[in-house]
Amino acid sequence: MHEAYTIPGLMQRLEERGSRPALINVRGGVLDILSGEVLAKRSQALARQLQESGTKPGEPVALIAPNGFEWVIARFAIATANAMAVPIDDAATDTDIQAILSGCKATQAICTVAKAKTLKVAIPNLRILALGDGPLPEGVARFEYPPCATPSVSAEAPDTSPAMLAYTSGTTGAPKAIVLTSSNIEANVKAMVDAHLVGPADRVLLPLPLHHIYPFVAGLLAPLASGSTVVFPASATGPDMLEAIRAADVSAIVGVPRLYSAMIAGLLARMESRGPVVRTLSWGALHASAWFRRATGMNIGALFFQSLRARFGPHLRLLVSGGARLEPETLSTLLALGFDVRSGYGLAETASMFTGHLPGSQRMGSEGKPFAGEMRIADPDPAGTGEIQLKGPQVFSSYLGNAEATHAAFTTDGWLRTGDLGHIDSDGYLYVTGRLKETLVLGGGKKINPEELERLYGNSRYIREIAIFENRGALAAIVVPALEAARISGAVHVDKAIHVNLESRARVLPSYQRISQLVLTREPLPRTRLGKIRRFLLPQIFERAQHHRAPRPDIELSEDDRALLKHPVANQIYEMLSKRYPQGKLALDASPLLDLGIDSLEWISLSLEIEDRLKVRLTEADIGNAVTVRDLLVAAIQAKSAPVLLQSGLAEWIAPTNKATALAGAMLYGLNRQVMRTLFGLRVENPSRFPDTGFVIIANHTSYLDAPALAAALSYTTARRSYWAGDPVLLFSKRWQRSLMRAVHGYPVAEHAPAEALAISSKLLQRGDNIVWFPEGWRSPDGQLQPFLPGIGHLLLKTPVPVVPAHIDGAFEAYPRDRRFPRLGQIRVKFGEPIAPEAWRPLITDKGIAPQQIADLLHNVVSGLAPNRAITDPHQTDPIVAAS
Repeated sequence: MHEAYTIPGLMQRLEERGSRPALINVRGGVLDILSGEVLAKRSQALARQLQESGTKPGEPVALIAPNGFEWVIARFAIATANAMAVPIDDAATDTDIQAILSGCKATQAICTVAKAKTLKVAIPNLRILALGDGPLPEGVARFEYPPCATPSVSAEAPDTSPAMLAYTSGTTGAPKAIVLTSSNIEANVKAMVDAHLVGPADRVLLPLPLHHIYPFVAGLLAPLASGSTVVFPASATGPDMLEAIRAADVSAIVGVPRLYSAMIAGLLARMESRGPVVRTLSWGALHASAWFRRATGMNIGALFFQSLRARFGPHLRLLVSGGARLEPETLSTLLALGFDVRSGYGLAETASMFTGHLPGSQRMGSEGKPFAGEMRIADPDPAGTGEIQLKGPQVFSSYLGNAEATHAAFTTDGWLRTGDLGHIDSDGYLYVTGRLKETLVLGGGKKINPEELERLYGNSRYIREIAIFENRGALAAIVVPALEAARISGAVHVDKAIHVNLESRARVLPSYQRISQLVLTREPLPRTRLGKIRRFLLPQIFERAQHHRAPRPDIELSEDDRALLKHPVANQIYEMLSKRYPQGKLALDASPLLDLGIDSLEWISLSLEIEDRLKVRLTEADIGNAVTVRDLLVAAIQAKSAPVLLQSGLAEWIAPTNKATALAGAMLYGLNRQVMRTLFGLRVENPSRFPDTGFVIIANHTSYLDAPALAAALSYTTARRSYWAGDPVLLFSKRWQRSLMRAVHGYPVAEHAPAEALAISSKLLQRGDNIVWFPEGWRSPDGQLQPFLPGIGHLLLKTPVPVVPAHIDGAFEAYPRDRRFPRLGQIRVKFGEPIAPEAWRPLITDKGIAPQQIADLLHNVVSGLAPNRAITDPHQTDPIVAAS
């Protein structure tokens, strides 16, 4: 007998608990309690039933059930009967289950009644023992606990005999079956019990699926062997876990990093929701707590944030993390909030944990020291980083039926090749830096750790998930946008917001770490049940996203939906969408961006077509809130149906100025010209290439200095007849701003109110004034010329006038979007030859001319003015492809 470190040994300890709880299910706030004595006796009774049905020692027995009492009873019974447990994900498909059963040659399974019905049809010869109530199919036996059952009396199996099969995570390919012995499991359970992390007074929440080895060992066996009670929430969702923590008075959680990241987000959001004074004090306390804990090891966060932590549970103190790397930022925040956090490193091949942080041995950023056994770094680079290799009692000995994989898993001197990269410091702490098999090797031989880039690029409220992989020698990325976050934050075009985010972060990276291919998709990233990305599936998702082939369940129309489509406006727009985007998957719940491909370029044309055909004007807010086609149709019905008219408010902005305002404008012109020439060394090339009157000046847009530089490059005669469109919120929200913009001929136009922009701009051109237009519509995040929006094409089709192209160089270097204040540096403005309307007439076909074609033509001209740059395809600069 090995005390409580093996399951047969644990049975005796559970019986000794008597009526004290061993397991708790929480459903609807109600506790369902299973005592230690009852758990032991039911497990022993089921073990006897297995033996009487012919189960032999070492025989594989599959277990397919959700977390709960029945899973634990069945798993302990299999061990007590000395059979080999084969835990299978209850969410697995019948095909996957059949493959596992065939691979391990299992002829017997314990499962729920519902699963028994499908398995009996799929595998008629499978012996099935069903758990739970409900009618059984023919040939299926039910386990029913007999009140006076005689416990099984089988002797413990040898430590080296197979105890269970665990499976690799399947992140890089098909999972492999790992044979684990009782001694492999015992080594980890003993180490965790000896660490005294939990005890008889603790209740440990376990939201992770028990078919994985990490929650089974660290979340079930170790707490029960320590005398603790294990609590199962109704599901792994936030509300159900929160309910279980409060109702069962949980003091510890065994989870994964993604769970704790979500937990932090909830706590910090609550902190942010408080008043400005309390919020400022809370952030100060958080930083102070983090610093104090690093400096002294003392936990003052438990006192500072007692009321905030009470939102989860007044006695929650310990957070155990495994299954993936816990980021230092997450760990630091949890520690600052006053939690005791224990993370570690291990594999399914090491029966879960191999290293961990024991009390008194916490080291930020590391994965701790070995519980038992040894570790080394193979072929370290100059920084000491290489493959992590392990040896010890936790390490498995073989993959089932796969001698080739077993041989490849070990070195010639018997060390396990983990396939992970890391280093060990002088005190013996392990630091994991990446995965050898997941390291991306690009065309030039450069190596990249995708997880590090995903953490950097994915730090945006507009990105729900991001995965990076190698595609034809370059970096490709799949992004699942956070559409609801974009709606709440007011971002009108989430694709543009994501583009800005990615390009801004890429500026600090070497060129080979920049994303060159990007798709947006609604399809969730493929993950294991513990949250790891199954990277070998990424190319398939990328391909589907590029061609709008992502699966999306059909949703039956409700009565309200049918009524919506009968409305004349909604019906016409729906028909318009079906004809305009035949390649997309049109449905009321479809995303305009992800399913139809309506990105920031396309919205302008679409909204103008809706306005032209239906006289329905969509506002910026309407477009921003259109997360689904249904949203768009509802907004269109509610929008004001009116012809495009120049609003009286806008008309005032383009009315002739009085003498005082004109004088102020002249003085501002002179001041700006002097500042740009003195501080930024403004140099102007070809300054006299302008038509007499009524033309459009277009230029690239990289900085807030673009407009002042371009204004200073114009003669006063040209400048006083030129008008500038500006963002209403950024430039017109304050009284002094409105006075300033009136003096310099600025007028407010929302970027995504194209009809208003076209109406006022056309009015100015028709009366002989000039306008300055930045066709990109936004400041470039990386200084490169971005695609031109079709708005300029619509304007020139509506009002054919000459165009003066210009290129501004140096403004981005002086004042990029991520700087608070500009730096001094030379700016150059180069004007090109005016382009007459005749230049785009050759583009006209029988179907007319698309505004985007004019925009592309102008893009090439501006690109050609850039120093030392050849003319480029306007769409080559933007890697984003909106996909389903």
